[in-house]
Amino acid sequence: MKRIASLLATLCLFQSSHAATAVPDAISFQGRALTATGALMGAGTPVNRTVTFRIWDHPSNSLVTNLLYSEQQVVTIAEGEFSVLIGTGTATAGTPLTYPETEKGLPTVKISDAFGGVSRYLGVTIDDGTDAVDNEISPRQQFVTSTYAMRSKVAEGVDSSAITTAMLANNSVTTTQVNDAAITNSKLAANAVTATQIVDATITTTKLADASVTTAKIADANVSTDKIANLNVTTAKLADANVTTDKIANLNVTTAKLADANVTTDKIAAGAVTGAKIASGAIAAGNLATGAVTSTAILDGTIATADIANSAITSAKIADGNVTGSDIAYGTITSDNLGTNTATTFENLRIIRGTVSGAGVINSGTGFTSVVIGSFVRVTFPAGTFSGVPTVVVSPVDTAAGYTQYVGSITATGFDSTGSFSGISGASRQNFTFIAIGPR
Repeated sequence: MKRIASLLATLCLFQSSHAATAVPDAISFQGRALTATGALMGAGTPVNRTVTFRIWDHPSNSLVTNLLYSEQQVVTIAEGEFSVLIGTGTATAGTPLTYPETEKGLPTVKISDAFGGVSRYLGVTIDDGTDAVDNEISPRQQFVTSTYAMRSKVAEGVDSSAITTAMLANNSVTTTQVNDAAITNSKLAANAVTATQIVDATITTTKLADASVTTAKIADANVSTDKIANLNVTTAKLADANVTTDKIANLNVTTAKLADANVTTDKIAAGAVTGAKIASGAIAAGNLATGAVTSTAILDGTIATADIANSAITSAKIADGNVTGSDIAYGTITSDNLGTNTATTFENLRIIRGTVSGAGVINSGTGFTSVVIGSFVRVTFPAGTFSGVPTVVVSPVDTAAGYTQYVGSITATGFDSTGSFSGISGASRQNFTFIAIGPR
């Protein structure tokens, strides 16, 4: 524990004989430090100790919101006495108060920044050279009037009308010093605003009183393009028949500028409407004369199915020999499309075929599986392959005399097959081929 026996704090103010210099950001401070036992610190031999100086806005609270300034200095203490300039140290390192104090010291905060309020208090903490926590010496010392002289660097206010013209340097009042709308008519001398004071295009319609700019005020040929604000030439300002062709810039008559139904036939030059001028889909059926679209007008491959109305293509529209087999989709020819002496029934069939060994091994074919069950080889089709029971034909691979191949248990999902020797009782699995044809 440490105590300060006496504290002396003064604010140093310096002046020269010919002009005031900047007020220094420093406070001259002297103190007398005693140990916990009452002995003088640095008695006999001076000691160097880290001293933390803090400026608070409260006599005892130590929240981060109460801390206005913080710095550290290594101070030499001899016979208990020391003298420093507060404001010349470095930002306090670490978190001795449980929160960082770096942003409360130089270079972020100067000591003079701390004196913007009425009540300010100095807190002093001296490192005793041990690892023990160093507490701030109590009570804090309140700053009084002499220290607040440091705020002379900042004008607290200026009396009304205290700044005269003679006090202002030329060009010292810039645009940023003048409030919006602060310059009224009474502030302007007669004839003070001349043509050179007005930037081109800054006088818009809203700045002019109605009927204030008369013909007599405008010199001939003096209303140039840059003097007219955008959208300020209205229809009422144009005399009838005064917008001639040479007054309209190229490409400035857009669709939005043309009234509906105002482009008549006589306004369009012969041959002026080319393919590039016609938007896609803009020509409807009602715009075409009968027989106007000939074969030569249609590009190859440009008529898609969706462009042909139902039943629109009759026999008379098709040249002889022009519909080949590749032009007919599967299943599209029904009995109604065919003449006499033709098949009257059509089925949508699926064919599965393959070769299987007597051991149930698939030697060729896809779309089925095979497995041995006793003296049979069972062939199975995936569900949905056939919508009904197919027709199944099996044949032995070895066609030598004496071999016969049987098929049974035919369903929509498979069949069984076995083989036997002619004239010999019992069955024996043989290699076989099969073909199954059934409805999809």
